[in-house]
Amino acid sequence: MQIPENPTNSDIRDALIDLRHVIDEVRSEVRGEIDDVRRDIKSLGDKVDKQDYKFDAYQKGIDGMVRMSITIIIATATVAVLPSLSPAITAIINAITSGSQ
Repeated sequence: MQIPENPTNSDIRDALIDLRHVIDEVRSEVRGEIDDVRRDIKSLGDKVDKQDYKFDAYQKGIDGMVRMSITIIIATATVAVLPSLSPAITAIINAITSGSQ
């Protein structure tokens, strides 16, 4: 609404009422945008939580796999090394015990 050059009280009142309607419309649009942003932020927060859970599960799986790999390596080394060391250790023990008699 255009305000005339010499407005009356009625003209000013009508202009203020129109302005109030425009402000209410803008306020409603802004509230809608804010609600959209809140939903987007919540959605992103949910996605981050899911990624954190997946990362934790992946990390636990990797930790378990590393522990199992170390156990297998130690067991394999034990099986491979001890039989070849056993005669040498037996010979050393025999030499020590027979040398002290």
